[in-house]
Amino acid sequence: MAETTLHVNMVTPRGPVATDETDAVTAPGELGEFEILPGHVPFLTALHPGVLTLGERRGRRIFAIGRGYLRVDRSGEIEILVAQAVEGGRVDVTAAEKIRNQAQAELDAWKDKPQDGDWRTIRDRYDWAQAQIDAKKRS
Repeated sequence: MAETTLHVNMVTPRGPVATDETDAVTAPGELGEFEILPGHVPFLTALHPGVLTLGERRGRRIFAIGRGYLRVDRSGEIEILVAQAVEGGRVDVTAAEKIRNQAQAELDAWKDKPQDGDWRTIRDRYDWAQAQIDAKKRS
């Protein structure tokens, strides 16, 4: 009989965020959004800050996530390791917009300087803030 559920464990450095059985996972990969359904082949991928959705037909949970990794193992278990995560309904949009606007001003001031590690840090702050805003909208 084919597997009909996915076993998902999402963790940040602060601890577990979600442990669920679900029918689908949609995640923001480095090259774009992708979906995992039961029976997916094993793989490992980097995650970009964005919106992660657990579930499709049997209810959905929406999360804003930061950079991290997602792994599907041979048994179909999914492990999601991310720098930060918050459930969409718990997002403080005003605070996220303030962080996004500050980061945007810093990026605008960067101009033609090389995009080094400092630039990446600012860009990650911007992307994390935008992910929170997007997750709240989808919740």
